[in-house]
Amino acid sequence: MQYGKPRARIAAVRRSLPVLPAWAEASATVVARLDEDDLPQRLLDALATVGPFEIACMFVYRARSSPIYVHDTFLTAGDKLGLRNYCASTYVLNPFYAACQRGLPTGAYRMRDLAPEGYARSDLAQTYKAVVANDEEIGYLTLGWPAGMEELCLALRLPDGECGEISLSRRTAAGGFSKDDAAAFGAVARFIAAAFGRHWLRVRTRHLAATRETGADAAFDRFGGTLLSPREREIAQLLLRGHSSASISAQLGISGTTVKTHRKNLYAKLGIATQYELFSLFLRSLKEGPA
Repeated sequence: MQYGKPRARIAAVRRSLPVLPAWAEASATVVARLDEDDLPQRLLDALATVGPFEIACMFVYRARSSPIYVHDTFLTAGDKLGLRNYCASTYVLNPFYAACQRGLPTGAYRMRDLAPEGYARSDLAQTYKAVVANDEEIGYLTLGWPAGMEELCLALRLPDGECGEISLSRRTAAGGFSKDDAAAFGAVARFIAAAFGRHWLRVRTRHLAATRETGADAAFDRFGGTLLSPREREIAQLLLRGHSSASISAQLGISGTTVKTHRKNLYAKLGIATQYELFSLFLRSLKEGPA
């Protein structure tokens, strides 16, 4: 058997990944405090040894329910309002949330890489306590959320289809997050997921009892009622979340022609002719509430 090439590769990896004493100490603290309530902050302390960030927050997503708030380092009352607005409504516009619904695996992802090509905002964003902001990373900002930031998100897969998120933010003016940053945080994501999973198992019941369902996402599911086929409803929801036809084609694995056909059919069934009318119809359905 030949071992030369594998050994050479191992040596190269060791040279490219220096030992990080700060990470070793911080991760040891995480292990020591697995059953303590301050574990979320200890996880952030460990992540800070991998790379700098200014603010962070943690959520858990359950199917199509509103996110469960776990922890944050936001400082001002305005920032806290942004967190509340996100949990109450704008999570449905978040590319990370959408990716979780599709089974995003454990890892580290830049928010800009999760946003679909042609990601667009509309009057819908304002309805969901957000404002169009072209200078922001994905084109909109939740009301109250700190401005001028870029996000790197750690996806933490949990049992029963749940997914944890640790969102780290840096100022865009300071350079945001690079692909190398994503790779560095991704290298420790499985450890973070394991530790967070242990914590979540202990506190899950407590958080579920304290979480109030907002039903924001249910509005998407209700829209179209029995008028639309399941596929047409799926495409309508993606259009309402700002996806272009090309993005829908890539996400659903169907041709652009098929997307256009479904789009034409759903417009006909709803008695509309444009995407603007689709948004207006949806906004009207929100005001009217469940039938």
